Amino acid sequence: MTVDFEECIKDSPRFRAGIDDVETDVVEIEAKLDKLVKLCSGMIDAGRAYVSANKLFVNGIKDLSQQCKKEEMISECLEKCGESLQEIVNYHMILFDQAQRSIKQQLHTFIKEDVRKFKDTKKQFDRVREDMELAQVKNAQAPRNKVHEAEEATQALILSRKAFRHLALDYVLQINVLQAKKKFEILDAMLSFMRAQYTLFQQGFNILDEIDPYMKKLAAQLDQLVIDSAMEKRELEHKHALIQQRVRQQHNSSRTFAILMNTLQT
Repeated sequence: MTVDFEECIKDSPRFRAGIDDVETDVVEIEAKLDKLVKLCSGMIDAGRAYVSANKLFVNGIKDLSQQCKKEEMISECLEKCGESLQEIVNYHMILFDQAQRSIKQQLHTFIKEDVRKFKDTKKQFDRVREDMELAQVKNAQAPRNKVHEAEEATQALILSRKAFRHLALDYVLQINVLQAKKKFEILDAMLSFMRAQYTLFQQGFNILDEIDPYMKKLAAQLDQLVIDSAMEKRELEHKHALIQQRVRQQHNSSRTFAILMNTLQT
């Protein structure tokens, strides 16, 4: 949304309407950007808490790996998985750092510097426009039979119009520059953030793809472990049953012997 310089010189109704539309748009976009910056800040805080929790989790995996050094398969699995997860956590940190720079800081700076400068210029523009409108009223009301007063009112109107046009041109320039910069700042911030997202998932995929052959190998070993464990369980249960049977037989023999001895004694 831009304002035409020629319409500004004419101070036409189209210029007035364009100015009103732009000012309304700036107020609304400022509110939306400010809300987005606050939401981004909350996301960053939550993300950094997530990263911290992940670091603690990865440290727990490393501690368990050290504890299981004698179990080579367990230790190797924990070590490899811990390293991969640590790399992914690092890319999460990069993502939230980029969000801090591109969304939070970049857009916050745009609001505080460019939008504020626009609002300050708007105040000056409104004041000069009011002065010109007041000069128009005084010139219209100046008594024509009093030449001196009429000339003063006319001269004041000429000066106020000159000041208005000068400031209006500067205001229009600032409006058009602001609109162009708004487009750049929003697009650049969003693109930078999405590139960081892309890097996170691309690198995350590469990390997991690199460890995928090991995970498939480990999965096959686990399948065999399940089979071996089931067989071992059946063997243990069989041994357990045999031992229980032998214990019962020994108990029954002892009981029978005791009964026989009691009978003989009587």
